[in-house]
Amino acid sequence: MTIGELSYKTHFLIGVRSKGVMPVIADWPHVPKQADVERIISEVQNGYVGFALCTPTSILPAGGDGNTAAKQFGFSRGM
Repeated sequence: MTIGELSYKTHFLIGVRSKGVMPVIADWPHVPKQADVERIISEVQNGYVGFALCTPTSILPAGGDGNTAAKQFGFSRGM
């Protein structure tokens, strides 16, 4: 499934700060090369205690009470 530019191949680099704040630092529509991830980490590591490279395990559409979006994307609540 793809919603906009978000798919199961999307990867996010998330920085973790000591107080638990976790902003998305970078994103790719594909599996990034390790060198690309390491370059970004080295550029922004100040203030972060860790990093997570993540992929979506669930992609949910946004909108209203969920019923309109659920019908639009071909699935219903409870799945």
